[in-house]
Amino acid sequence: MKRLLFSLYGFAFFNKFLLLAPVYAIFMQEHGLSDLMLSAMFIVSALGTILGQVPITFLTNRLGQRWSMLVGQMLKGVAILLWLIMPTPVGFTVGMFLWGVQAGFRSVAFEGLVYDSVSAYGLRREYSRILGRKSTYESVGTALSAFGSLLMFMGYDWVTWASVGAILLSMICLLAVPYRPAPGHVFASTPRLRQMFQRGMKTVLTVPCLMTTMILALLVGNISYLDDFLSPIGLQIGIGTEYVGIVSLFLLGCATIGQRFAYKFGHVSDWFLYMLYGMAGICYIVFAHDYSTSSLWLMGIAYMLVYGIYTLLYSRFQHLTPRRHRSVILSLYTTITYVLYMAVCGIIGLGSTLGSWRFSIMILGILMICVCIFALVKKYGIRFTSSRL
Repeated sequence: MKRLLFSLYGFAFFNKFLLLAPVYAIFMQEHGLSDLMLSAMFIVSALGTILGQVPITFLTNRLGQRWSMLVGQMLKGVAILLWLIMPTPVGFTVGMFLWGVQAGFRSVAFEGLVYDSVSAYGLRREYSRILGRKSTYESVGTALSAFGSLLMFMGYDWVTWASVGAILLSMICLLAVPYRPAPGHVFASTPRLRQMFQRGMKTVLTVPCLMTTMILALLVGNISYLDDFLSPIGLQIGIGTEYVGIVSLFLLGCATIGQRFAYKFGHVSDWFLYMLYGMAGICYIVFAHDYSTSSLWLMGIAYMLVYGIYTLLYSRFQHLTPRRHRSVILSLYTTITYVLYMAVCGIIGLGSTLGSWRFSIMILGILMICVCIFALVKKYGIRFTSSRL
């Protein structure tokens, strides 16, 4: 079990430990991409994830979760090297598409690998805590990647090759995973795109509470997502290029705290969680209004709340998902995730056309409050109506 957790946590860390993370968006803009075009690049990445769901599901079912993840890591390495070799809109587009496909492998194959491996060792009840720790290592890797901006004096080439090295280390961790399927585990047959949606939706609709939990996890995890835009935001609030990684380091450090201790609040009432998410939305709005380094602490609180709440909701979603259909439902979940991500990137891009990223952040804060209201009405409004009837 120690070897399993060490390998899983190791992959989670090195997969996110990319020193180019805080600078690649700036690198793209220095090579001719506008704010709106940068948002479009992230939409292309999401399209890669969505369009890759059928081959991803096929490879996961045929090769297994671990080996399909290795394929995804190779695509990620090719993507970032392509940016170095071809720093043009075409190169950026192809690279972002390949990175998006890799993200699909991680969401489907790796998340399934974690749950099935933990379940095989009889620690299903510990999944929420293990998920929180896995997410913590991911956030630590992402946060430490912030130092990539401090190393830019050595050149973008060095940062890129260091990131490729981290990808190779993540692949070594995957090979070290002592995976054994959980009792009763059966791979679902590879469906076509329409069949995948039909089978996934049918399963979701027939499992009590699964649909509501999935919707809330999707909304919480995506509406507030700003990670890919933190570097340009840092530049706008007055932080120099070489220090812009500090924004990611601070905010993702706060996210790590939220993920790490989320399991301790597993028995907190739902209404309290939803109200905390609404509070995070208010923090977004107030930060956007002030929009300076002195108000970054508000975003720190928001990130701590959002990532903690998402960890709890995603854990509930995994517990409610039938093992037999896990790969199909996770494919469906990933597809919807990136559809929402595309919509959020579009909103952020349109907000930036008003003259600043602050307008995008303010819009997201308002949407987060709307999600809070929706969750409360969905949870308690129907119950209140039923009691009156």
